[in-house]
Amino acid sequence: MIESSQTSSNEAVWFMYAGGVQLGPFTTEQAGQLVVRKAVAPDSFVFRVGWKDWRPVEECCEELGIPKPAGLAPTAAALEERRAVAPRASVGGRVVIHNNGNLTIGAGVNISATGIFVETNEPIFSVGEKLKLSVKVEGMEQPFNAVAQVVRYNSDKRFPVGYGLRFEVLSDRAKASIQQLVDEANIKFANAK
Repeated sequence: MIESSQTSSNEAVWFMYAGGVQLGPFTTEQAGQLVVRKAVAPDSFVFRVGWKDWRPVEECCEELGIPKPAGLAPTAAALEERRAVAPRASVGGRVVIHNNGNLTIGAGVNISATGIFVETNEPIFSVGEKLKLSVKVEGMEQPFNAVAQVVRYNSDKRFPVGYGLRFEVLSDRAKASIQQLVDEANIKFANAK
């Protein structure tokens, strides 16, 4: 785990997943306040640049610099159950990204039915730009194509360098395959404990 002391508290490196929606990026203080003020449900997930997987919010209060709010003291078994429904899965594989002018090939880091993080050292696309993707990741039988929007680019070499992309056009078949991959990853994680 990357310790929070390695990241400035004013860097927007935190994301929240609540009610089926990804929110962020937030600074450590902003993310912590969302939890303290109950602006996100206690059963939400958090993700920080540098992590490979989303984690239950109740597991990350220390990293967020906040005390565990009342009612957020789950048992180890309850945490395991929560991890089993994390919204993303770590992946390996190849992702071709282009905008009909520039093209780069990167490696998948993590994926969900709403987006993917692609590791690449080529900062050729802008936040907000719509891109076309061809994705072939381990664990999915068929490659798929998608249209995605750049939501962030991480250039901090302490963490995976690349693009956070939110899917805008994704077939139902690809969504189902991705969700199956996420579900299988969560089962493996639960069984590994």
